Amino acid sequence: MGDEGDREAQKKSLDVLVGLAVRSHRNQAGLTLSELSERSGVSTPMISKIERGQVSASLSTLNALASAVGVPIINFFAATVEIGEVSLVRAGEGISVRRAGSTYGHNYKQIGRIEIEGQSFESYLITLENEVTGTPIFLHPGVELMHFIEGALSYRVGAEIYDLKAGDTLTFQATVPHGPVRMESARVQFLTVISRTGKNFT
Repeated sequence: MGDEGDREAQKKSLDVLVGLAVRSHRNQAGLTLSELSERSGVSTPMISKIERGQVSASLSTLNALASAVGVPIINFFAATVEIGEVSLVRAGEGISVRRAGSTYGHNYKQIGRIEIEGQSFESYLITLENEVTGTPIFLHPGVELMHFIEGALSYRVGAEIYDLKAGDTLTFQATVPHGPVRMESARVQFLTVISRTGKNFT
């Protein structure tokens, strides 16, 4: 009985959320109940019941309503999707980190991190203001994306060297040795996004 009651409550909650979405989109479209009924072919009493969460509308009915107000049917279900972990970093914020070893010259600012269901997603804003010295080589699990915001930089991935400038995006398997070769401008800034799977994210 308990499980059945829970399912009934969840169904009722779903009907209410869908109904509120239908009403919201109808209002945004500037339609009255009767106008929406005329456009969609769904009776006015039925639309009223749907908007109040009193009935479980069929997909065909919801599709007719969605077409009438000019939105995809998925919009009616947006509020029913559970939101998982979220990371928000406001402009100018973030966690500053420096790589061990002054020869690297990287100023890291972590601007996002999420770990969920065996996956890790990290993003960093990286700034280079000193000439690259030594041979910085990075190697770690996952896939890495680098999007260049400012300046120009030669960057090695495996045996290949890429000349990168503002607006360029480089994506590669991070288990391949990679790192900067030389700066082609006084200052370089780029966004790095790293995605990893598995238990070991370090």
